[in-house]
Amino acid sequence: MSISFDIIRTVEEISLNAWPANQTLVDEGWLLRFTGGYTRRANSVNPIYRVDENDAESVIARIDRCEQIYRRRNQPVIFKITPVVQPGNLDETLAQRGYALDAPTGVRLRSLTEFSPSDGNSNVEIHLEPNPSTTWIETFSDFSALTEGQQVALSSIVANIAPLAAFVTLREDGQALACGLAVLERQMIGLYDIVTAPAARGQGYGTQLLHALLAWGKTHGAQHAYLQVMNNNLPAQRLYDRLGFREIYQYWYRVKSGD
Repeated sequence: MSISFDIIRTVEEISLNAWPANQTLVDEGWLLRFTGGYTRRANSVNPIYRVDENDAESVIARIDRCEQIYRRRNQPVIFKITPVVQPGNLDETLAQRGYALDAPTGVRLRSLTEFSPSDGNSNVEIHLEPNPSTTWIETFSDFSALTEGQQVALSSIVANIAPLAAFVTLREDGQALACGLAVLERQMIGLYDIVTAPAARGQGYGTQLLHALLAWGKTHGAQHAYLQVMNNNLPAQRLYDRLGFREIYQYWYRVKSGD
């Protein structure tokens, strides 16, 4: 699928808004994000705006600044590499400096024009909240085996989502089966933190959860839906294939741990 740089940059921008960091520094178009180390997305350098590619010394100096800032915080230095990364040779530069490639991920998109949600299991209750309740956070944390510190960081992230959002939990007989969230901006709905209870996996609850989130997005004016799935997550890839999501680009991280 051919995709323009403008669409990629739009998806990158709205995904930054959908998963806000506790702190962000701007360094001439590079966004440095910090959230106590929870998730690469919220603790990485996002170089998505134009810099002078001809000034190699300036780029090296900027990388040095990033390294100093993250190391002062005792965090690994992480750069997110996308097709719109600026400068265009940054990935090669980081590799030469000893940064390891990590977590290659596909970004997928589908139109909602012809989307029609299925009824799914009629015994399942779909509980939708406009804000993250303590119960939703605890449910996601339990399903994902988060530590106490990670749960605190998650709570901070989801509480600071500025665009319209929906937090959904599937329940049957009072038992939580799956949960996830959707964030709507610029007529695009992003799907995040999709997780099913370990004992309930492989029974169609993930599909029903996604249908509920997509239906919410379409009701609120979304024309497209996007999501990210890591290359090594084959079960999720097969699920998203069945739901009509097609990959539009790849991104990955370059990571350098403390010396």
